[in-house]
Amino acid sequence: MYKSTKILSTLALTAGITAASAGGANTIHAQQPVTNVSIDDLYSYPIDSYLVSAEALNVRTKASATSSKADTLHLGDSLKLISFSNADWAKVHYKNGKTGFVSTHYIVKAATTVKTKTKTKAYTSAEGKSIKTLPANTSVSFLGWSKTKKGGFDFDWVYVDYGGKTGYIKTKDLQMTK
Repeated sequence: MYKSTKILSTLALTAGITAASAGGANTIHAQQPVTNVSIDDLYSYPIDSYLVSAEALNVRTKASATSSKADTLHLGDSLKLISFSNADWAKVHYKNGKTGFVSTHYIVKAATTVKTKTKTKAYTSAEGKSIKTLPANTSVSFLGWSKTKKGGFDFDWVYVDYGGKTGYIKTKDLQMTK
């Protein structure tokens, strides 16, 4: 009897169930402090943070599969993007500031979640048609910045995913949780 109780307790803990929650008690979640989104926060982290999506990824000395192998990265390792050499290769920082080239086919952008400060409108484009009004504290995933007509970044507008749909939101209407 003792052994089966111990096994059930272990399974319950593994599943994230505590005696209090199993008995119907509400858990108290720690409140995360909220800060305003700054351009520095969004510019430095989401745009250049990527993760390895392959079991093993060779880091090369040049943007070519035939160049020398400098290192190997593994699934979930993080990278900081320096630049794209072309559609297939990116120059990256990895493992304490080392630099090399990786195939873009095996990296994915790390998502950053931000929230709306107040009731906020999402638009089809920067200053375009309003497509949805989002309630305050709606979580959205940062996908990138709006582009200017000259090809630069418009830091006043953020391209986001909200519940599987995408649109543009004014940067000033967002806040980050730390």
